[in-house]
Amino acid sequence: MKLTFLGTGGVTAAPLFGCDCAACLRARGDRKRRRAPCSALIEAGGERILLDAGLPLLAERFAPGELSRILLTHYHMDHVQGLFALRWGAGEAIPGLGAAGRARLRRSL
Repeated sequence: MKLTFLGTGGVTAAPLFGCDCAACLRARGDRKRRRAPCSALIEAGGERILLDAGLPLLAERFAPGELSRILLTHYHMDHVQGLFALRWGAGEAIPGLGAAGRARLRRSL
């Protein structure tokens, strides 16, 4: 199994627009210190599973068919915002499972 963190920031990520705190200043000066919204990729047994979908550009990061499924820990915007661009896409649906099951996940989107 391989776990890759794609984003480890909170709802604001870093750098935060207009913020001059030390963390945001470091993030502006060093790309390695930037923090994207929450998301991770789990690769195991031939599957590629997205854990939370906080990255806003999921449709650009993953090609159709690359993800086996999406698991959501909860439904805050910083954990689901990447799904909106995928919602109106064409092709095969990506199976999803959320904290309260598939039915709630479908209602949330």
